Amino acid sequence: MRLLTTVLLTLTLAAGSVQAKRGPDNKLQAFTTLKAGLKSADFQARSMAYQGIARNKRDKQLKTLLKDGTQDPQWVVRAGVARAYMYLRDNKWKRVIQDGLINRTLDPREVLPALDAQSNGSAVKEIISAIADKEHERQNAIIDGAVARNHSRLGLLVVGALNSKDDLVRSTGMRGLKQLKPVLHSAHLQLVAKKLGRRADVIGTLVDIANKALLTRPWSYLKALKPGKKAPKLQHAVVMARARYGDRSMAKAVLKIASTTQGSEQIKALEAYKKIAGKADGTKLKALLDGEPDKRLIFAVYEILAIIGDRSMSGQAQKLADGTNVDLRPTGVYYLGRIGGGAQIGRMHRYLADGLREVRLAAARVLAWIASPISVRPLRESLDVETDLEIRRELATALAAIKHRSALDALVLVQRDSDAVLRRRVVHALAESGERSVRQGLRIALNDNDKAVRVEAVRGFLMNDKANAVSVWKRSFSWLPRGTMISLTAEFRDSFESFVELALRCKRIRIREEALEALAMLPKKQAPLLRKVLARTNDPDLRIRVLNRLVKLLGKRASTEIKSMALSSGSARVRVAAIRHMGLLRRDKEARKMLTNMLNDTNQSVRIAAALTFVGG
Repeated sequence: MRLLTTVLLTLTLAAGSVQAKRGPDNKLQAFTTLKAGLKSADFQARSMAYQGIARNKRDKQLKTLLKDGTQDPQWVVRAGVARAYMYLRDNKWKRVIQDGLINRTLDPREVLPALDAQSNGSAVKEIISAIADKEHERQNAIIDGAVARNHSRLGLLVVGALNSKDDLVRSTGMRGLKQLKPVLHSAHLQLVAKKLGRRADVIGTLVDIANKALLTRPWSYLKALKPGKKAPKLQHAVVMARARYGDRSMAKAVLKIASTTQGSEQIKALEAYKKIAGKADGTKLKALLDGEPDKRLIFAVYEILAIIGDRSMSGQAQKLADGTNVDLRPTGVYYLGRIGGGAQIGRMHRYLADGLREVRLAAARVLAWIASPISVRPLRESLDVETDLEIRRELATALAAIKHRSALDALVLVQRDSDAVLRRRVVHALAESGERSVRQGLRIALNDNDKAVRVEAVRGFLMNDKANAVSVWKRSFSWLPRGTMISLTAEFRDSFESFVELALRCKRIRIREEALEALAMLPKKQAPLLRKVLARTNDPDLRIRVLNRLVKLLGKRASTEIKSMALSSGSARVRVAAIRHMGLLRRDKEARKMLTNMLNDTNQSVRIAAALTFVGG
């Protein structure tokens, strides 16, 4: 028994000795591979090699090698050196990053990814430090690059810059804030509003952004703005911006503004109130007519009363419509038409030929609300002779509101109008119709010189012509405005999955990146679609982007895809990208064995990537 115990102990110690020997041997091989990689002709390989040698702190040549690396002519390599210094907690990384950001030959978007290894606070501090340096003139390029990259820390960067005591940094931060768009940067806008929602300059800018955006865009960040009682003008601006987006909680505040202001400010308040008006406020609205109101105020009040269905002013409106005061006739015409509805159609048709511009405009708006097929011919005839641009737009809007084949035929005839806004309304109506007969009109719109018109045409094909939607969608990739794909995904949701997949397969990097952003809006479809694309494409760049997003989404659960691509016989770039993700699988025995085997791979880049990952980089 004693002999058996001795034998087992000897075998155990021997096995432990072999294992201990095997570990250091592999690690030594990895460091040898990394050091040899410093002379690689592949820039990315050299970058990884510099990151890897930093893990061997006992190397007496380490400091000299890293210092030499800071002089490498390729930024990709210097970025690797910066990451090496970050690992060593050596502040020399800051100088490397600063030099990259102010380098005129580099796009800041190439430099900023090197900061991803740093915490948000540290990264923002260094970017602001580069902006504050007055020895160069790259401030605008740096903030523009940060906005274009749209990293998750962009909002923190803008807040940090706006909080700076340096005038140059603050002005640069304001430049960045003005570039934010609700459709692309809603989270950043929310953060800025939350952190700086009491500053007058920030409030004014955020309100301007909301007012310039389309009404379908996210606007919730406006709720975080707190102008304070000492800034009534800003208070008014925030209230009306929120009302413009349909925030009914602002109704009383908007009416208060309307009752305490005069002239243009009062009219703007009533214009904002139209979207949130309620029947209970009829009495307060009528009170605004006390005294000697001007024609604009009278029209605004009567318009809102008509919208909420208050018929109490019918007698007075009749007098205005039939009276000799030409300034007030449009008010009576609009109110009677809106309250009377279908019974007033004939009368509104006659008003389309009235000598007063405002009367014709009011009649067109009423007919747009009634939206009767009976009005198609009068509206079309008026479009033929009308020269006033605003009225022509309202006539087109009225035709677009009529859901009838004859109205669509009339719209097709005017879709080549010289006014882009009118064309946009026409094509939007064609897209919404769902009629096969308008598809030729949509094809014509695809060649329009206005991008917004072309976007409406694309949307029309996506909604109504599945047979041709794919070819039209692919064709649009060469000009599709940034943010459009995200808007369409928000509108169509899961039914848009296949079109997002097509965008992912596009050769244009910008389209691919936006498709990945749009895909995040389909949480249930995201992982399956990414796996599907990964399995069906051989495009190295696409495979890398999709794998990166999949790993970000699933983490270790993407181990099958990581291992498969690491062993792929295709592009070395793809294998390297997958190997770098194998650091997530440290406890996976199969992954560890694969890394060990790759230390002897025939491709130097693969060996270096495996060595870096093996040593924990």
